[in-house]
Amino acid sequence: MGFIPSTLKTPTGILFFALGVNISLSILKIAWGHSIRSAGMLADGYHALLDSLSDLICLGGVTVARRPPDADHPYGHFKFEPLAQVAVGIFLLFTGYEVLSHSYESYRSATSSIFSVASVSVMVVSMGLQLLLVKLEENVVRETRNTLVKADALHIRYDLFASLSVIAGLVASHLGYPKADPIVGFLIAIMIGKAGYELMRDGTRVLSDWSPLDPEAITQLALETPGVLGCRSVRSRGTESRIYMDLNLHVNDNLTVVHAHSISHDVEKRIKNKYPSVIEVIVHIEPFCEEKSHAHDTNHPD
Repeated sequence: MGFIPSTLKTPTGILFFALGVNISLSILKIAWGHSIRSAGMLADGYHALLDSLSDLICLGGVTVARRPPDADHPYGHFKFEPLAQVAVGIFLLFTGYEVLSHSYESYRSATSSIFSVASVSVMVVSMGLQLLLVKLEENVVRETRNTLVKADALHIRYDLFASLSVIAGLVASHLGYPKADPIVGFLIAIMIGKAGYELMRDGTRVLSDWSPLDPEAITQLALETPGVLGCRSVRSRGTESRIYMDLNLHVNDNLTVVHAHSISHDVEKRIKNKYPSVIEVIVHIEPFCEEKSHAHDTNHPD
């Protein structure tokens, strides 16, 4: 994708672009949905409007998360990204409820939507823009592994299914099934709720210091390093793009401090080479005494 402008290759740039796309689509769908009395299109339009708000939250999260560490935040501000994810998830759950309520009222009244080629064209154009946006955001995720852009890309994928459902509802209503359109609204509400739940789940994992790396894999990697006789207490936390971790290494108790320090650096390099998202590894060196280890194994047999 060499033709992509450089501004669309950064998290901030692509989120600004997504904001513009969602505002445009929300205005188009809501206006057209009212004119043809389509519950599905109205639901999709209000969903796009909430997408715009979620894009603003994502932009705020990305901006604050990029701030360097300071006296009040010595570990940095990266957790503002998952905090923004949780906020977006809450907004999506609220949107899903509103769409569900609107679709239920439309189902009870059995109001038929007005089918036209122009109506379908509106949704086709919408899907085209959404597909372009997904591809651009996935390109940014591959380059930066930004969690908010990844969340937005996932969200838009659900929007594509929602738009396809709206088209199906319009066609079904035109063929004599007026209740098909509000049923599509129900389906969209479920999709919105599912997307909201997944964003909240992923965001709370980071905020609660959920471990993004397998401790066993890290232990095995450390044990492959010359000079390492044992590894324990492996811990990791952070996002997919920024991982902090610490571990304890056992080395020969006859080594000098310089030699032990060199081994810890080797382990750190191995971890960062295999997991580029790891930005900090704190290694605690412990002496390994074979006699004590043998006695421990004797007293505590497997």
